[in-house]
Amino acid sequence: MSLKIKTLKGIIWTLLDTVFVKGLFFASGIVLAKLLGPEEFGLVGMISIFIAIGQTIVDSGMSASLIRSKDIDEKDLATVFYLNLLISVLLFLIFFAIAPLIADFFMQETLVWLVRVYCITFLITATYSVQLALLNREMRFRKITLLNIPGTIAGVVVGIVMAYHNYGVWSIIGMHLIMQTLLSILLWSTSSWKPSFLFSQEHMKTHLNFGYKLSISGIIDVAFKNSYNVIIGKLYPLDILGKYERARKFAEYPGGLLTGIILKVTYPLLSKIQDEPQKIKKVYQDILESTFFLSSFLFISIAVIAKPLFLFVLGEEWIEAATFFQIFCFAFMLYPIQVFNLNLLKVFGRSDLFLKLEIIKKCVMVITIITAVQFGVFWLACSVVLNSFIALFINTYYSGELINYNTREQLLSLLPFFLFSCISAFVMVASGSYITFENVIYNLFIQLCIGALVYLVLNIIFRTAPIKFIYNNLRSFKS
Repeated sequence: MSLKIKTLKGIIWTLLDTVFVKGLFFASGIVLAKLLGPEEFGLVGMISIFIAIGQTIVDSGMSASLIRSKDIDEKDLATVFYLNLLISVLLFLIFFAIAPLIADFFMQETLVWLVRVYCITFLITATYSVQLALLNREMRFRKITLLNIPGTIAGVVVGIVMAYHNYGVWSIIGMHLIMQTLLSILLWSTSSWKPSFLFSQEHMKTHLNFGYKLSISGIIDVAFKNSYNVIIGKLYPLDILGKYERARKFAEYPGGLLTGIILKVTYPLLSKIQDEPQKIKKVYQDILESTFFLSSFLFISIAVIAKPLFLFVLGEEWIEAATFFQIFCFAFMLYPIQVFNLNLLKVFGRSDLFLKLEIIKKCVMVITIITAVQFGVFWLACSVVLNSFIALFINTYYSGELINYNTREQLLSLLPFFLFSCISAFVMVASGSYITFENVIYNLFIQLCIGALVYLVLNIIFRTAPIKFIYNNLRSFKS
C-alpha cells in the first residue's frame, strides 16, 4: 500500500475516531454538566494538574521515540514497556502519599481519595502504551478507532448512570477509569506483541535521550496550562473554577478534532519522509493551510453563537461559562497549528529545541499570568489567548527554519482564512436579528449555515489552496 493511500485511510479513520469517540465523550460532558453542576467539575479541575503531569511522566516521550525510530526490535519494545510500568508504579505511590497535602492546599477533604483513585489511570496507561505506539507507527488507525469505541461507550454509560444516581464527582472518575481499563484489555487481547523478559540499558538510553526532553516539555506545558485551575481554585469559589474548567474543555473539543488527526497521522507520515526536505515543506504547507481553513471558521462561528447555545443546552446556571468559552475559542483556534509545528521538530529529532521552546513560552506565560491575576478571572482567561498568539510566533519561527518556510510566509498564507472567517461571523451576527424561530436551535443552525455559505463563497472567489485541493481531487475522482 502506497504512503499516500495509507495517509488518506489514516485521516479517514482518525476522523471517525475523533468525531465518534471524542464526540461521544464531549456529549457526555454536556449531560454530566446538567446532572451535576459547576462544583463537581471544580473539584476535578483542582486535581487536573496532577493527573496531567502524571500521565506525561508515565510515557516519558518514549512512545514518540518508538514511532519515529527507523528500526526497532524486541529489546526496544520490552525495555520501553518495563520502564513505563516502573515509572507508573512510582508515580502512583508518590501521589497516593501526597494526596492529603493536595486536599489541605485547596481545603477540600474530598480530594484525598479523588486523587488516589484517579491516579490508578497511571498504572492502566502504562500497560498498553507500547501496543498503542506500535499501531500508530504502522499507521493502523482503523484498529485504534475500533478499539476505542467499546471503552468510550461503556465509560460514558457508567458515568451518566452514576451521576443520575447521585454519585456526584465520582461519576466523572468512574467514567475515566472504565474507558482506560477496557482500552487496555482490548489492546492486550488483540495485539500480537507481548513483552518478553528483556531489558537493555543501551536501548533505554537511546529512547530516554530522545524522550526525556519531550517529557520535560510536556510536564512544563501541562503544568502551566493547568496552573490556571490551581490559581482559580485557590483564590475563587468552587463554582467559578467549575465554569472555567467546563468552558475550557468545551473549547478544546473542536480543536481536539483537528489536533487528533494532525498528531496521529502527520507524525508517522512526516517521519517516513524525513530525509526529503522539499517534500516535507510541500506537505507541511498543504496541511497548515487546510487545518486553518477549518479551524478559523469553526472557532469564530461557534464563539458567535456561544451564549444562546449555553443558555439553551445547560441553563442559566452555566451562562457565565459561555463568556469564558468565547474567549478560549480564539486561543484554541491556533492550537492545531501549534501542534503541527511542534510535530515537525519531533520528526527532525529536535527534542532539544522542543524543550527550549517550551521554556521560552512558559517564561512569557509566567509574566502574563502574574499580570492578569491582579485583574480577575476574566483577564486570566484573556491571557490564555495572548499566550496562544505568542506561542504561534515562536513555534513557526523555529519550525520554519528547518524547512525554509519562515514565520512571515506562514502567517500570510493563514491571513485570508482569518479575514474570511471574521466576515462570515459578521454576517452571522447581522442575520441573527432577522431569524426569529421559536426554537433557539433552529435559529442557531440557520445562522451557522449562512456563515458557512459566505465563508465557502469567499474561498471559492479567491481560489484558496484548500479549495483548489478539493477541486483537483474531485476532478481526479471523476476521471
